Amino acid sequence: MENMTQNKDILEYYLSLSVKQQFNIDLDLKDEFIFTENLVSKKTIIAPTFSDKILLQHDVKEFLSALISDINNEEQPRIGRISEPEQMRDIV
Repeated sequence: MENMTQNKDILEYYLSLSVKQQFNIDLDLKDEFIFTENLVSKKTIIAPTFSDKILLQHDVKEFLSALISDINNEEQPRIGRISEPEQMRDIV
């Protein structure tokens, strides 16, 4: 149970930081999602339980929904290392 609590704290921090970076607002997202099991795959997923403070902010709701969906689908940002020739390329 401690691991699940730790994961929730980390996820809450990540989502809050992402909202802060995107919209420059501080939101307490403590009770805005839960962990549950996907009935088909049996994997643990994040289920949004958005309150009115999120639902009334359409852009924030859509952003968080997309972010949670990406996490559930294990879609990670594509951060690639720049190769040597690209680093040396002159930009005019």
